[in-house]
Amino acid sequence: MFTLPKPKYEVTAKSFRNAHIYSIDGEKLPSVTKILQIIGGGKMNALMIWARREALKLAESELFKAIEDNRTLTYESVSEMLKACDRQPDKIKEASADLGTRVHEAIDAYILGKEPVLDEESTIGFTNFLNWLNMQGMELVSGDIPVASRRLGYGGRLDALGLKDGRLFVLDWKTSNALREEYPLQVAAYAYAFKEMYGLPVAGATVVRFDKTDPNIFEAKDIDMTHALGAWLSAIALYRNMNQTLWLE
Repeated sequence: MFTLPKPKYEVTAKSFRNAHIYSIDGEKLPSVTKILQIIGGGKMNALMIWARREALKLAESELFKAIEDNRTLTYESVSEMLKACDRQPDKIKEASADLGTRVHEAIDAYILGKEPVLDEESTIGFTNFLNWLNMQGMELVSGDIPVASRRLGYGGRLDALGLKDGRLFVLDWKTSNALREEYPLQVAAYAYAFKEMYGLPVAGATVVRFDKTDPNIFEAKDIDMTHALGAWLSAIALYRNMNQTLWLE
């Protein structure tokens, strides 16, 4: 049975207001996801369009309901309605993040040989995970691991490690609606930090997306580690430079 060696240094990981904070020997490090916000680009535009649509959808629904119920609209009622519409995208994102957390926790429990805690929603994602795993011929040797690079100064959490034909693979679980362009950079960052911490080579990495509504749909893609790591190094260099003073005094 494969056992991870002792890491070269310890990583402290804490959660604060839905964000993860990593540190090595008391030195706080930016997370991989925070660094990748620097290249938000298309993702940010897509999120803005989605948020606007969700807010308008709720506004339309509430207005039509008021008309059907013959309710009189007042300044106060319209103001409250608009506040609810403004909050709607955040409510949906929080619910989606919570579902992702529950699926991740169920997978971690399974890897540890424990009974997963499942509800109707998380059962779908977990069933997708089992269907994917049964096709792989891969042994899952570890679940969630906090990792960090002392050399490059960042931290993150890889979702799982798989062993196949004596080679290690970094695995990342997603419950998003699509595989996004920044995911390969994210997972390459985890693989780089893992190799630095444990001194073990990583043969490859795979991102697996589990559908949230159909227990028979999953999507898995292998990462081009060379290009993904090059893109990650460019992203972290951009992040560092953007956090410097860019204007001459």
